Amino acid sequence: MLAYLSDGLRFLFREGSWSLKPHEEKTIWAALAILPDDQSALAKKQLDEQFFVERQSDGRIPCFRYYAEDRLSRLTGKYAVGDHFINVKLQAGDRKVSGKLVLHDGLVFGLEFSKPSSFFRHVGVDVISASCDDSSIGYTAVIDRAEHGSDGNQK
Repeated sequence: MLAYLSDGLRFLFREGSWSLKPHEEKTIWAALAILPDDQSALAKKQLDEQFFVERQSDGRIPCFRYYAEDRLSRLTGKYAVGDHFINVKLQAGDRKVSGKLVLHDGLVFGLEFSKPSSFFRHVGVDVISASCDDSSIGYTAVIDRAEHGSDGNQK
C-alpha cells in the first residue's frame, strides 16, 4: 500500500506513471525482438505484471518498479546475473537517437536514452536497429557527470 502512495506522489510531481511513453514502448519491443525466444517470453511476462515507471534525469532513465518483484519469472542463462544492455537505434523526426533496454539480474529493469523524454514529444519515432553487445555500457555515468560534474559535486 505504501508503494502505491509513494508512486501516486511521483505521478503528481510528474516523476513517473503507470504506463509507457510511445518511444519507451517501441524501444522495449525492438530490444525484446532480438532476445532468444525463451528469454523474450520471460521478459514479456514480467512486463505483463503491474509496475510503475519512475523517470529520472528528465526522463532519460525510466526505471520499472514492480509491485510483486518476488513473484516474477526472471531471465535465465547469461541474463540471470549482472547488467546487460540491448542497444536500440531510433529515428526521431530527422534525428538519430540511441536507447538501451537495461536487464539487471534477470529483470527488465529499465531504459536509458541519450535525449530527455521531452525530445520525443511531437515527433514520430521509428526503430532503425537493435543489437546486443556484451561490452555495451549504460548512459547513467555520462548523465551523472553532465548533471553533477566530473567529481560528483553539484554544479
